[in-house]
Amino acid sequence: MFKVIVLAKKRPDISFETFRDYYSNHHVHFMNRLLDHGAAVHRRNFVIHPNPDAPGDYDVISEVFYEDRATAEATMNEMADPEVHRRRVEDETHFLIPASVRVFLVETDTTVFRPIEGMG
Repeated sequence: MFKVIVLAKKRPDISFETFRDYYSNHHVHFMNRLLDHGAAVHRRNFVIHPNPDAPGDYDVISEVFYEDRATAEATMNEMADPEVHRRRVEDETHFLIPASVRVFLVETDTTVFRPIEGMG
């Protein structure tokens, strides 16, 4: 399985709830409509900071799953288009720090010791 991992930091002037709501309920749907080769699955892992007064480097670790490497690479090529990039960054300014975004294309390797119901 191929996926893209995205690390990002929320804007400091908005609440964590606002960040999470905008990302989950607007941005992922906006990007899916914007791209010809969208994600098959988009999972957001919101970081739980033990000390809210000292947040870490990132507030979310997103996993964007694709059917195959060709689809993942086609999406990455679309993301490099100047107009797509401009529109993505414009939307990101509503909830995160665009300069904080780090993107990695990865191939997964999983070991299951005990299956967890609901995880496919």
